[in-house]
Parts: sequence; C-alpha cells; structure tokens
Amino acid sequence: MRPASELFPSFPSPDDKLHDHCGVFAVHGHPEAARLTYLGLYALQHRGQESAGLAISTGEELICHKGMGYVDQVLTQKLIKTLPGRSAIGHTRYSTAGDTAFINAQPLVVSCQKGQIALAHNGNLVNSAALRRELESRGDIFQTTGDSEVILHHFARAKHSGAPEALAEALDKVVGAYSLVVLLKDSVIGVRDPHGFRPLSLGQLDGAYVLASESCAFDLIHATFLRDVEPGEMVILNDRGVISLRFAPPNRLAQCIFEHVYFARPDSLVFGRSVHASREQLGRLLAREHPVQADLVVPVPDSGVPAAIGFAEESGIPFKIGLIRNHYVGRTFIEPSQAIRDFGVKLKLNPVRSLLEGRRIVLVDDSIVRGTTGRKIV
Repeated sequence: MRPASELFPSFPSPDDKLHDHCGVFAVHGHPEAARLTYLGLYALQHRGQESAGLAISTGEELICHKGMGYVDQVLTQKLIKTLPGRSAIGHTRYSTAGDTAFINAQPLVVSCQKGQIALAHNGNLVNSAALRRELESRGDIFQTTGDSEVILHHFARAKHSGAPEALAEALDKVVGAYSLVVLLKDSVIGVRDPHGFRPLSLGQLDGAYVLASESCAFDLIHATFLRDVEPGEMVILNDRGVISLRFAPPNRLAQCIFEHVYFARPDSLVFGRSVHASREQLGRLLAREHPVQADLVVPVPDSGVPAAIGFAEESGIPFKIGLIRNHYVGRTFIEPSQAIRDFGVKLKLNPVRSLLEGRRIVLVDDSIVRGTTGRKIV
C-alpha cells in the first residue's frame, strides 16, 4: 500500500496522533426522531467524548442543540422531549481537525440561498487548509476551526440549486475521508467518500430509515441493518423512500483498519464484517507468528479481549481476566494532555494479583498508538 503522502500530497507528516474518528447518526420519517438520535449517539459514544449534538427538522426549520461533554450530559431527556420533528441527524466528536472547543461541536447548521442545511462529518479532509485559505481570500468568514465547514462554504457557492447536486459539487472540491449525514427541511442525505475510508450503514425501522457509523446503533433502537452505503454513493432519505445516486466513481478501496483493530464496538458490523470476528482472528494470527511458552493469556480490557481469546484458542494457553478495568474512566488516548493520559491509565486498570503473581503472562492488547498505556500496564 502506498503511503498517504503519495496518495494525497497535502497530507500532513506522520505523528503519534489519530486523525480520523467521530460518530454520526441520522433518521428520517419517524415521529420520535430526536429520541432515536439520542439513543443512536449513545451507542456511538465510544467514537467521541469531546462534544455531542443533534439537529432536527420541524418541517419548517432546523433546530440544533449541541455542547461539550458526553451525549447524556448535552442531550438531556428533558430537552429531547421538547424537540418535535420526523428527521434528525446527530454527531459525537473526537477532534480530528480543529480545537477542542464548543465552536467545533457538530452538527454545523447554516442558512444560505439554498435554504437551511445541517451537516455532521466523520473523517478528515486533507486539503481543507488550502481550501480554507482560498475561500478566505475571497472574503468568506469561518465560524469554526475544523475542516468540515469548507464543505458548507462550497455547498453555498455551488452553481446547482438542488441540494444533492450542490452537495456533490462541493464534495468534488475536497480530498480525504468523509462519511456525512446532512439534514434538510424535508430529507436526510448520507454520503461516503469514494475510497470508503470511514464506515456508514443504512437501516430501517417501522417504515423510517436510519444511517449510522456502526450497526450497533441499529441494535439499540431495534432497527434492521440493510447494507453499507457504498464508496462514492449518496443516499437521499425522503418520504418516497431511499434514492441512491453516484456522486463520484468508486476509487481504490482504502478502509480504515483501525476500525476493526480498536475503534469500533465488537458487536458492530463494519465494512461488511464482524468486528469481534476480526479481532479474534488477529489474536490467532499473532499466536502463529509469535509462539511463546507461558502460563496465562491475559487481555487488556476491553478492546484487547477478543484478540486475547483468539491467541489463547490458537496457542492452547489458558485465558484469564487478570486486569480489571474501571469503566468510569474514558478512553485514555482521547484525553488532550500527556499528564491527563498518565493519570487516566492509573485509574483505569488494576491487576488481579492472585492470578498473575509468579506466572508467565502473555499480555494481549489491541494495538499501540503512543505506548502510554503499554508502559504503565507492564
């Protein structure tokens, strides 16, 4: 596989940070659109812990509520009960571009000559800085420091008057990863980039249609998984059903491996495959490539568990839960400072000494990003 710098010349130099994930959800045609969006985002909370928000269409206007924090902190039950409408989109954010600040919380909602539009974005646009400089030189004013806003600026400037055509025209300008949900007064649009970097799935519930970053969101609301949105596909959800359009030809498939290694929930189907099955298979492959003599296989919970099960089954070494996780501590790599990350690891895990003491341990984690957690655990 060629490096990103060759595929996209403007791609930033490699560093130790993740540059990719948020969660998006959308529903059209359901009387409890706000509640379903809340529940969908709740299922996708693992994809971002910095901010959450939803936008809902009353049929006459779009209403948006968002803020910093977890889904249940921002979108309270009291608030959800006051939001009418049959169409909504939602977003839970881990900052991929732009500061950790309220101005970058999504959905983004704007009014232009084409009407109101709300957008929620999972991905990273690698040419957004150049596009932003070009737009600012023309006099455009930006309200956020994130990359998603350039799509809305190009949407507003598009020659086409129809929203799907204008959105396709805007997306022709951007390069990178994007799975989008877009809310209009009378419809919802879902879009996946031509490379298929990020997941986006289509489901159905009681005659309504839903979109989500992962299928686990469908399970929570008892929706039926229909299929993945295809790379380069735009799906329009309106009162006539689902309309599928090709806004761009599919390009070289480049699905994000980290979805299956770590980021997605193991009970999800991502890229047409069980995440749990992928992680178990990775553990089996690890055991074949690096056989060792040991007494126990111990996972780093929670995301290391399936790989450790695969390792244990392949190697024949007994599997034991030797580390206990405090589930009230968030994912440590998302925290913004090294000091907070170190503190979070201390809070997060504690060994079961009676199991581990005096034994040879195979410690299985899902991956290494910074090595912060690995050093502390060992």
